[in-house]
This record gives sequence, C-alpha cells and structure tokens, in this order.
Amino acid sequence: MGTGGIAIALVQAIREAGGTIAAVGSGSAERAAAFAEQWGISRSYGSHADVARDPEVEVVYVATTNDLHRANTLDALEAGVPVLCEKPFALNRREAEAMVQIARDRGVFLMEAMWMRFQPAYERMLEIIGSGRVGPVRSVQADFGFNAERRDSPSGRLFDPRLGGGTILDLGVYVATLAVAALGYPQRVGASAEFSSTGVDQQAGIVLHHAHGLSTLATSFVSDTRMEGAVAGTEGRVRLHAPFHHSPLVTVEQGGAVVETFDTSYEGSGYRFEVDEVHRCLDEGLTESPMMPLDESLRMMGLLDEIRRQAGMVYPTE
Repeated sequence: MGTGGIAIALVQAIREAGGTIAAVGSGSAERAAAFAEQWGISRSYGSHADVARDPEVEVVYVATTNDLHRANTLDALEAGVPVLCEKPFALNRREAEAMVQIARDRGVFLMEAMWMRFQPAYERMLEIIGSGRVGPVRSVQADFGFNAERRDSPSGRLFDPRLGGGTILDLGVYVATLAVAALGYPQRVGASAEFSSTGVDQQAGIVLHHAHGLSTLATSFVSDTRMEGAVAGTEGRVRLHAPFHHSPLVTVEQGGAVVETFDTSYEGSGYRFEVDEVHRCLDEGLTESPMMPLDESLRMMGLLDEIRRQAGMVYPTE
C-alpha cells in the first residue's frame, strides 16, 4: 500500500528476501499503474484497501503517509491479511492501540517496520553493552538531522501536519529507540521544538531522564548533523558511526582510544532484515514478532506522544 520512496526501497528488500510483490495500491490508479509498470508488478489498484482484497496477497506492507497507517492497517487486518506497517506505527498511541487490538482479537500478524532494530549494528551494540565491556550504561547521545528541503519541498509530506509530518515522528523514533535500548524507558521527558512555517517541528531537542542515566537527543529537517550515536558506560562507550540507525561500523572506545572495531556493513538492502523476520514469523505461525513486539511499539508511541506534548506538536486530527 503506497508508491512513495519507502515503497520503492522495499521492492528491492522484498525480492532479496525471496518474496514476490503481487500487487500495489495507491490513492491514484494512475500512480499505482505507473509504479507497477516500473517495478514489474502484475496488478495495481486505485485504492489502498483493494490490495488486501487481492486473493493472492499473503501479507501487506503499509508504505503510506503517517496519517494513513492506522486506516490502511485496519483495512488489511479486518480482511484477515497480515501487516508490516512502516514506522512510525501510527500518529499516536491511541491509534496504535486500535491496530493492536484488532490484530490480537483476530489473531492476525502485525509488526512495525522499525528497520533499525533488525540491523547488524544494533544487535552488536546490544551484545557489547550486555557483556559489560563498557560498564553500566549511564548516558546516550544521538542526533538525526538532514536538510529535508533537498528531499521534500516545504509543502511536501515531511512538512505537512495533515500527513503527520515533523521530525519527532519521522526521526525521533530512531534516537529514542537507541536510548530506550540502552537505558530503558525514561521516568521523565523534556523536549523543545522549533516549528516550520507549515506548523510542524522542524527541529527538536529531547532529554530523557532514565532510572540510571540520561539521554540527550536531537532531530532536524534543517541542519546536516553528524547522525551518530554513542552509548556511554562507566568503563567506555559504544560508538555507532554515521548513519547510526544502520551503521556500517561500531567501535568500542575507552579514554578516547578505539579498543575494538566491528564491521557491521552488508551488501544489498538494509530493509531485507525486517522482511526476513516477517517471513520467519509467518512460516512459524506467529502473530507477533519477538524481535519487534507489539507492546514495544505501543510503549514507543506513548513515549513519542509525551515528547510531542512537551514540544507542543499537535496534529489536526488529535
């Protein structure tokens, strides 16, 4: 469901993972037909919901704008079709809860496509901090920023509040995921944002106060940041080199010196790991992924809600 940039990226990932793209749907029959022709897909539909009604479709990937994730996911779940839904899972926790409730009531597979959690670098980071090599973790620093106007016009998706635009939902989910993985969910949240002329958070600063540490996080659509992550403990730190959310290199550093280096690069699409997980879960008859549990998606949506509340970012439908 959807024909934007992330849908194009998943075409390669699905095929690398051994899947076949049976159909594509869009709000425009013309866009769907053009996408299908470009990528060799046999059937196209002028609505997203029609994809879930196709008898050959075994699982739907929701690649639409943030504001449509809930409706598109529910269309598929109510038809009994498993769903991989692009992040952010929904606009807020209330929407996410409706999605999860239907999936669980009907026993249909549902997973958030938070590709960072399936990356080799992310798994290596968890292994390092779990081993105690850097001591107990006390702080996390991460930033995710780029000049969005190079990718999207000021009137495009990223800057449109009606489409769920803004940095907190699109980029904050990455930095917050890293912080939570290393220090757990925070006890207190502080956030401030700079707003665009269209009314979305174009930059945000986030401070998470955890039980045993502090995370300082930043997001931006107007500045070209380092896009690195650092998880620091009492005996050293784990550095996820840019871009940290699919880092090709992870280093362990002590006193400013590199003591261990891990090559976490790979060939092909970085999205194929999440597709592999969907295939594995469906093959095993699972309705939830143990690597990306639905309760985790709900808790993260709740955290993003609080970050947006502190920053003052409210969507028209809320």
